[in-house]
Amino acid sequence: MLESIKVVSLSKQFGSVSALNEVSIEFKKNKIYAILGHNGAGKTTLIKEILGLNNQVNSSINFYDGGRNIIHSPKYMMSFSPEKYILLEDLTVIEYLTFVSKLYNKFNNELKQKMHNLLKLFDLWDYKNKFIFTLSNGMKKKVAHIAALELNTEFTFLDEPFSALDPVSIFNLKKYLINNLNENSFVICTHQLDLLKNLDIGEDKLELVLFNKGNLVFKGTRNELFCKTKSKSIEDAYLYYYSNKQY
Repeated sequence: MLESIKVVSLSKQFGSVSALNEVSIEFKKNKIYAILGHNGAGKTTLIKEILGLNNQVNSSINFYDGGRNIIHSPKYMMSFSPEKYILLEDLTVIEYLTFVSKLYNKFNNELKQKMHNLLKLFDLWDYKNKFIFTLSNGMKKKVAHIAALELNTEFTFLDEPFSALDPVSIFNLKKYLINNLNENSFVICTHQLDLLKNLDIGEDKLELVLFNKGNLVFKGTRNELFCKTKSKSIEDAYLYYYSNKQY
């Protein structure tokens, strides 16, 4: 079982642009991590490096089980819903979700039931036999989320998960993440700071991670962030780091 992901002094260059600068961070099981930052701050780059989407093994990233033994093949212990989803749109919703589960060799009665529950949760049950290309942008976003969540991996990464979603779906997604922390961890990248305000979760279960121009400038709880920045809201604390560059 994948219990933690440890990143040590990770740097990434794209030509002359430094996307990540000596980033060190550890993601642990049974938590929600909210990665915040402007466009180009390094959030998505970090996720892609962890997931190995550059097709290279990165020695700065290690994956550990509960005994702190290194896991060498963590691919199927993680899932991802990207900001710009890529779906097989000539398939129906149920065909696509089944296809993804079979890629992970997880298609069984338990997963099928979870898939059905998620389709109902995101109000897509009546669309399960529709071709994906006929769906709205928001519906396609929900299909991408279901494809990642149905796998029940130890770590699920969601890039801008709230964009294009209706208010009810946003509420249901937040509720789902909170209710499933006993089994999973969720790492989300978001610009929508207001959606983190009233997240009904224990202080020790939510970690805020702030990036600015490839630099990790803060990692900790909401209370720690407010104390350090003398702020009363996540928005104020975010502006403190972005505007004053105090890190």
